Amino acid sequence: MADPQLVIFDLDGTLVDSFADIERSIVCALTAIDVEPTPALLTLCRKGVSLEYSFGVATGCEPSEPASRARLRTFVDTYRDNYFADEFASTAYASVPATLAWLRDTHSHIRLAVATTKRTDMARVVVDRCGLSGLFDLVQGSDGLPKKPDPALLRVVAGELDVPMQAAMMLGDTDKDVLAAKAAGCTAVAVSYGGWTRDEMLTLDPDHLLDDLAELRALIAA
Repeated sequence: MADPQLVIFDLDGTLVDSFADIERSIVCALTAIDVEPTPALLTLCRKGVSLEYSFGVATGCEPSEPASRARLRTFVDTYRDNYFADEFASTAYASVPATLAWLRDTHSHIRLAVATTKRTDMARVVVDRCGLSGLFDLVQGSDGLPKKPDPALLRVVAGELDVPMQAAMMLGDTDKDVLAAKAAGCTAVAVSYGGWTRDEMLTLDPDHLLDDLAELRALIAA
């Protein structure tokens, strides 16, 4: 796609390096439900999985089961309560602010959005704290929506911004992002510097693969 009408970005691992904050918060959440934070569990922090999925792997319990509800709530609430602690360390990747500003300045007809598994309120705080406020037309979390790779979130974003899904481009760092883009019918752009390696992303057969967000400029028509 040379001239998309909408560019949708995943947040964690695509726009911001937030893995230290995710891991710190997961450790707190696991401790709260008396589960040891093993290396295998902490590896999930880089894979774009939901809190419910992490809870299921950690406990061996189905998150939707009534018997799991109270423990899951403790896990989720502890994670969210600790995310914006004083040691908040998330930062935008080096080329992100300039690339987004370039899009805004030179391609003002292109709408820019964030689509993340995070709740919308948390995503907006991360965007603000990382100095990216004002660069997006929409920051949308997965509040009440099926999580990526389900395409529902991308369709909500495109609908809110009144852009045909096929005129959109989705950028992300995990299988969830690429598969959601393919399911939604938009251009799938993978990045290799986040949670998944370059080789892992290539196995998903994205339409494009970027090693740095600055390379996005070459995909956008002048």
